[in-house]
Amino acid sequence: MIIMRSIKSFYSLSSMLLVIPALSFASNIENSTNSISYFVGVEGGYQVSSDNNYAQSDPHSAIGGIYGGINLTDTLSWDLGYQYLGQMDSAYNFIQVDTSLFRTGLRYTYPVYKQLSVYGYAGAAYWSLDKSSINTNISDDGFSPIYKLGITTPVAENLYLDIGYQYIDGIGSQNTGEFDSHGALIGLTYRFGRADEPQIIIPEPIETPKEECKPELVEPRTIYHFSTQLSKEMKTFGVDQAELSLQQKEIQHIAQLLADNPTAKVKVIGHTDSSGSEAYNQKLSKKRAIYIATKLENNGVDKERIIVQGYGEMAPIASNETIEGRALNRRVDITVFVSE
Repeated sequence: MIIMRSIKSFYSLSSMLLVIPALSFASNIENSTNSISYFVGVEGGYQVSSDNNYAQSDPHSAIGGIYGGINLTDTLSWDLGYQYLGQMDSAYNFIQVDTSLFRTGLRYTYPVYKQLSVYGYAGAAYWSLDKSSINTNISDDGFSPIYKLGITTPVAENLYLDIGYQYIDGIGSQNTGEFDSHGALIGLTYRFGRADEPQIIIPEPIETPKEECKPELVEPRTIYHFSTQLSKEMKTFGVDQAELSLQQKEIQHIAQLLADNPTAKVKVIGHTDSSGSEAYNQKLSKKRAIYIATKLENNGVDKERIIVQGYGEMAPIASNETIEGRALNRRVDITVFVSE
């Protein structure tokens, strides 16, 4: 009966925690063209318990676990996981404690330097504990808050390394005795690619009388296109660099085209390779585009005629599996066009 009540309680708690991801998911659909993505991972480490009743025994054990979840945005994710906290032995009084748990919570990740990000995690854990000694054997279960703090960085395409600290407050009950868990964890997380964007269904046009003329869709006419990696010197942006040494005559040529075509505009789009997080790459690609746009402004191009965009890692022209391919993907595309 106790186990059934605990399972029902865990189901209720998980349902409540799912409300936040659901709301964020709905907001993400309304405000972003990117869909959510998924991840799975494994983690392992070591924990030391904090128990004032048996402080001198210093019980400790290894930790192992698996998890999976949803990237709701570039910085916010939700997960559900299982951890086995191992068997802790108290040398002081020959007590053994065997603990496992299910956990769920929200994680916020913030890029701080190049490909390095920090993260914080808060959630709830449903634990199951078996405590045995020479004379007794007690089992119990319940809920405790769980927190994590650490750093994360990519180690391969779609594969991320997490190193952090985990704290679980108050595992146990009055019957078994309580302890706090302090753990050091290392994890590997594989992030699946973002789902394809939903297809846009264009409704069939409403039939109009034959004498009425249907308006034609006017497409912009491209006057000139240039990509930085196709320069005479095959210049490419360095890793994590937003500046590039291009020949001044190339910038002047584009500026002259705009001067000769007063109605023309120029679109400057920055790109990156797949190294680093999507959020960081998005910012870096925008910086690269701004750098080229500033050069155009310095050569007399009106700021109002320049469209600046950052595509991050979403539009590669070569494989990110090789050094050469990643170098080609670190680029800026410049297109001069006229809307006729």
